[in-house]
Amino acid sequence: MLRVLIVIGLILFTVILTEAITQLITKSEFFKPVRKFFFKRKENRFCNWIHELLDCGYCTSVWVAWFVAICMFVVNDIVLNAFFAGIVLHRLSNVLHFIIDRIDRNLI
Repeated sequence: MLRVLIVIGLILFTVILTEAITQLITKSEFFKPVRKFFFKRKENRFCNWIHELLDCGYCTSVWVAWFVAICMFVVNDIVLNAFFAGIVLHRLSNVLHFIIDRIDRNLI
């Protein structure tokens, strides 16, 4: 039973991590200069491919999921995993903040 709970927890962790990294890449101000760089160079085939990838959160999440899976299950570095845990905690705190904000505004 403990193994099942660990596996479920690991799956939830990787799903939240994939979603958080995808959102950071496709929508955050931090990555806006990177997106802008590729968006301005759409005539180049590679840049156009990256542009289309960054325009589609679903498309980006496929590649992010592969990256996360390789990092977590092949590389398995403690520093990298701690960084990933920080991203997941940040994302979960955003969700909690959203819920509390809605409760304070009497929207829920």
